[in-house]
Amino acid sequence: MSETFYRLLFIFIDVILPLTIGYYFHKYKIISLNTCNFLLKLNIRFIMIITGLGSFWLIKIDQNLFLLAFVGIILISALPGLLAYPYVNWRLGKNIRNSGAYLLSSMLSNTGILGGLCAYIAMGQLAYAYVQVIAMVQNIFTLSFCFPLAEYFHQKFTSGSKAKFQPHWRSILISWNQIGLLSMFIGAILNIYEVPRPDIFDPIFNASVHLGAWFGILPVGYLLNFKAARLYRYLALTIVPVRFLIIPVLSFITASLFTDNTLLISVITLIGMCPIGINSVVVTQLYKLNTSIAEAIFLITTIIFIFIAYPIFLFLMT
Repeated sequence: MSETFYRLLFIFIDVILPLTIGYYFHKYKIISLNTCNFLLKLNIRFIMIITGLGSFWLIKIDQNLFLLAFVGIILISALPGLLAYPYVNWRLGKNIRNSGAYLLSSMLSNTGILGGLCAYIAMGQLAYAYVQVIAMVQNIFTLSFCFPLAEYFHQKFTSGSKAKFQPHWRSILISWNQIGLLSMFIGAILNIYEVPRPDIFDPIFNASVHLGAWFGILPVGYLLNFKAARLYRYLALTIVPVRFLIIPVLSFITASLFTDNTLLISVITLIGMCPIGINSVVVTQLYKLNTSIAEAIFLITTIIFIFIAYPIFLFLMT
């Protein structure tokens, strides 16, 4: 069977199927929200230990890591926020909850789970490893900037515009959810000292990628909110040109200027078009912002990515 067939099969098994099952689990109340949260925690605190360790054990430690870090912090995190900011001021005005939800959602893409899986399906283990580097620096950006920004909007909403901003850094930075970063650091140490990966690690790593897809994407399907998407669909669509045109084009140009590694260029272009992640919904829920806006942006960009952007990417690759 052709390679294209296997790619499409994996997209169905690891993306569309868990997304659909998650949606029907919610619709028919088969599992609870607590179970979904447990799956997400299991993915972050266990599965990502294996994939993070394996990724940093595999990649070559060279100057390309700086390019990946630049992409993770500037191109797919900070720049979309900067592009969204003028629209926030013009359209959303002084509505703090709406402004915060829109601005945060624009910066939080689904890199590590969906982007990593799609890179793995299209280009293999090394591509997945490159994505994990981007996801790591994006996670650092999220912790150091997005969470404090969400708390800023929350404090402005609850205490008034003149309230003094006081971020709670300890609760933001110290969490079991950061254990994956430690596994990446250990993988990098093993890599630097040229410790060979045991033969048994490859099948464990491959299985973890697929298992992580189910643990990460099934809750996404569970949280799909079509009512919110209908209510804020026009607002959500304003993110589409940024996420699926401006950022991918800039990502491709930037990668082409700094490397001739075709795999790296393809990975960076793919990650540049990743949709908004479920973490946008989580953050807006946590800080009492307008979750419906985050849900609408998350749902619409995810659908566009899975059914339009990613198939186009695969077609252009072939």
